[in-house]
Amino acid sequence: MDILNSLGINFKSIIIQGVGFLILLFVLKKYLFGKIAAMIKERSEGIKDTYSKIEKDREEAKRLGVEYQKKLTEAETEVARLLQEAVNEGSRISEGIVKRTRDEVELMKVKAQEGIDIERKKALAEIRNQIVTLSVLASSRLIQQSISSQTAEKLVDDFIEEIGELRVR
Repeated sequence: MDILNSLGINFKSIIIQGVGFLILLFVLKKYLFGKIAAMIKERSEGIKDTYSKIEKDREEAKRLGVEYQKKLTEAETEVARLLQEAVNEGSRISEGIVKRTRDEVELMKVKAQEGIDIERKKALAEIRNQIVTLSVLASSRLIQQSISSQTAEKLVDDFIEEIGELRVR
């Protein structure tokens, strides 16, 4: 103990300081360390909750992404189907228009041919009427004039010329 005294170590003061330290440690543990531990535990649980919420949100986002992709694929399929239906409808309408146009053209051809036939018949009837008139006229002239060979030839030539003029018209 002499050595400890010579070094300036006093057991009494060490014990008093030790007891004071233990009292301080007890007081700190009871009032300060408990609150700090509770705050750290609360903060730790808050962080865990935040991470679990982030993980749930990430899973939800992943699920929504898959769902969105599925809906996008369905929409693209629907658009392709609607587009194909529109193309088919356009083709059907186009074919209908072409068919109606062909029918109308054919009808117009038939009507035009009928008109041509009617006009041809009218022209032939008119030519026949003129030929009959000319024949009657030529016959009446022949009867009125004396029938000499020169006169008959002249009448026939005149008649042929009149027929030729009819054809030219």
